[in-house]
Amino acid sequence: MSASSDMVAEVMRNPKYQELVRRRSRISTIFFIITLIIYAGFILTLAFDPELFGQAIGGMTMSIGVLTATLVLVSASVLIIAYVYISNKIFDPLLEEVIREIQK
Repeated sequence: MSASSDMVAEVMRNPKYQELVRRRSRISTIFFIITLIIYAGFILTLAFDPELFGQAIGGMTMSIGVLTATLVLVSASVLIIAYVYISNKIFDPLLEEVIREIQK
């Protein structure tokens, strides 16, 4: 086995790395489900009730579809910002701890 293979095996056995993988998987799954609900809700509404998206909002010229599409885009941006924040505050420090422990 080479030195890099040994290091990879050591990282994979590290309990903090396993915790990192668990946390990252959990957060990724949560974000996937939220995104799926938002996009699937938008697409299914568009597919089965397209007239709803064509209706104007109050007395304005903007339709419900344009507003909803805008909210879908905003939600994607918010989810990206939230994931980057979580990654920087939780995942990166855990990974740094693992690397420090392995390099000792």
